[in-house]
Amino acid sequence: MKKLFAIVFALISITVCAQNETLFKIPIKNGVYGATVAKVGPINNEPGVFLGFQGGWIINNRLVLGGKFNMLSNPIEPAGLYNINVGFIGGGAFFEYIFASSKLLHFTAEATVGSCMVYNDVARYAEEHDPIAYTGDSGFMLEPGANIVLNITNNFRLGVGATYRLVTNINYDAGAPYQDAENSNYDFISGSDLSGFTGQIVLKYGLF
Repeated sequence: MKKLFAIVFALISITVCAQNETLFKIPIKNGVYGATVAKVGPINNEPGVFLGFQGGWIINNRLVLGGKFNMLSNPIEPAGLYNINVGFIGGGAFFEYIFASSKLLHFTAEATVGSCMVYNDVARYAEEHDPIAYTGDSGFMLEPGANIVLNITNNFRLGVGATYRLVTNINYDAGAPYQDAENSNYDFISGSDLSGFTGQIVLKYGLF
């Protein structure tokens, strides 16, 4: 009987001492960072330069939950419209996974899930331009990417990488209601025109 009690007690002790495997270790190590982002890539079959920012909460030196936003700094010039530009902005929830954050050179994988918008405007108000109604169109945007990151100091990091911007549910008529797209060389702007690869440079500042 004593042997039985001893065996039961040993099994209970092992069960109590065993630790469950969890996604996040307790206590959680917290960090935070913000970053300026410069991106270059085609948009509407033209070279585009995008400027923006990203950042978020760093969990256990691995997972980042935050937001990312960028806008086109050189607006699109749609065919068939004179002295009219189309701007682009996009952003949303930002997720990033950091591989070996403490290493001098390491990798990250990221994804932005959100929305984007295109809108028209006059390029040069001092000159003549086609008449437009000031309108816009919005759609869904998904932008995954990957980066190589260099730790410059404890609070500053430099990242270089690439992303792919996927845009859907946009079919924008920048000249409506004054232009007839069916009877001219004027083109609609679709989600596929706004999708494409970009290269990016990320300057990160924070508590890593």
